[in-house]
Amino acid sequence: MLNDNTIDDSIIDVSGNTETPINFGSISSVPNEPTMTYDPGSWKIGQKYVRKLSLNEDQVKMLDKMSFSGNVFNEIEYCKIQILKQFLRAVEYLYQYCIPINKSYATVIDELSEIIVCLRYNYRKDSLNYSYTYDSVQTEIFNHILKLCENNVREIYGIKRKINVDFNYNHPDILHQYNRKVVSKLEAFLAENQHQVLDADYKTNIILNENNTNRWKTKFDEIKEDYSNPLAFEREIFRLTEVNSKNPSVDAIFFEASKFVAGYDKTCALRLYIHYLDKDLNSPKFDQRQLNKTVQKSLFSTKEQLSDFEKILSEFMTDRDLEQAIEKANMLYAPKRKRITIDPEAIKSIQALDSETADILGQILNEEDEDIPVKTEDISYEQQETITIPQVQENQTIKYLTELSLSPIQKEILDLFEKQSFNMLQTDLGDFIKAKGLFMGSTIDTINECCYEALDDILIEEEDDYFIINTDYYKKLLNND
Repeated sequence: MLNDNTIDDSIIDVSGNTETPINFGSISSVPNEPTMTYDPGSWKIGQKYVRKLSLNEDQVKMLDKMSFSGNVFNEIEYCKIQILKQFLRAVEYLYQYCIPINKSYATVIDELSEIIVCLRYNYRKDSLNYSYTYDSVQTEIFNHILKLCENNVREIYGIKRKINVDFNYNHPDILHQYNRKVVSKLEAFLAENQHQVLDADYKTNIILNENNTNRWKTKFDEIKEDYSNPLAFEREIFRLTEVNSKNPSVDAIFFEASKFVAGYDKTCALRLYIHYLDKDLNSPKFDQRQLNKTVQKSLFSTKEQLSDFEKILSEFMTDRDLEQAIEKANMLYAPKRKRITIDPEAIKSIQALDSETADILGQILNEEDEDIPVKTEDISYEQQETITIPQVQENQTIKYLTELSLSPIQKEILDLFEKQSFNMLQTDLGDFIKAKGLFMGSTIDTINECCYEALDDILIEEEDDYFIINTDYYKKLLNND
């Protein structure tokens, strides 16, 4: 807000003031050049945007008197239109809701224009200079309101750099009246009506991000705050990088995204780091930033995993096959199976021993059958009926959906979550999984993969020092038959 000083609110009477003539200077005419066609209204804002903004006659006249101080931001056509629309809304608000104290003035702009003419130029109302000066002052007020609207749109579009909005008249009484009657009212109005400014379209975002290389950080913070699962996060990151395609800092988006998601999903973090490296290799300056030690420890539980990932990066830098590098990263945490070599000769030897053993057992059993007579009369019909056939007990029903294809250890982990009210310390779960001879990261990932199709979301998630399961998701996994 402009500098503020207090004066009496009464309207100033200028009937007894003396006047000093003002020299407006000569207006040079445009020379007649028969080889050129000159349209004197082509530069005027109102005539240029009369159709695009559906302007009425009064709005055209008002805008035709004004001028844009061109800059990188408002020279973008989409941004200029949003500024003009916000300006028209602001003026309409002042006309309708900011009523002058003196009812002889139609609008607060008219009231302020006369106050400025009186205090700054000291002209009588019926003089020739008064009329010219009054129109000029009114246009200056509109131009200042236009600047306030531009800064408002800049703020909405995440442009931290603002234009200068100092008012042309620094008289303390003028500043006080202008702040109180216009600026303070408009600040509240513009803040409350930011939603009426349309979001920047795809083309405009690319231009804005190219000229403001750190603009992406605001949107990135919003994506982090709205994090729900790695797939949605990765999708939003790619959308953000698309509108930063001409931004030389686009590689930093992938790098910061990789660091952030490392605490939630390791495989996603590896993929985003590879995309960072891809953009970094194509940039004029090759930075090759490394993930810090804390992030590396969260990503790699063994030296072997770190070594395998470094090998993936090295191969990618050589062959530049992005798809293949991503595919290898996706398999980094998959359990490695030991290769079993079958010896045909050993199998034949075992089969021969089995054959000999079977012959010996057959001879022994035949001898015993001959020596022990069978007393059929000792086994009655009633005794035969008392032989119990194993039955499937009711408590042996299938607990989880068969289509999930959960392994026994995976079911045991889910049962453990249920006993712990679906909240488990990461250290406790880690000790349990380690005792089974498994790795915690890959075990949780495989459970989430098994359940993802049924839930369309991640089942086991990290929250501070805990692993948690959404109870509604858990119910969807149960067999209700």
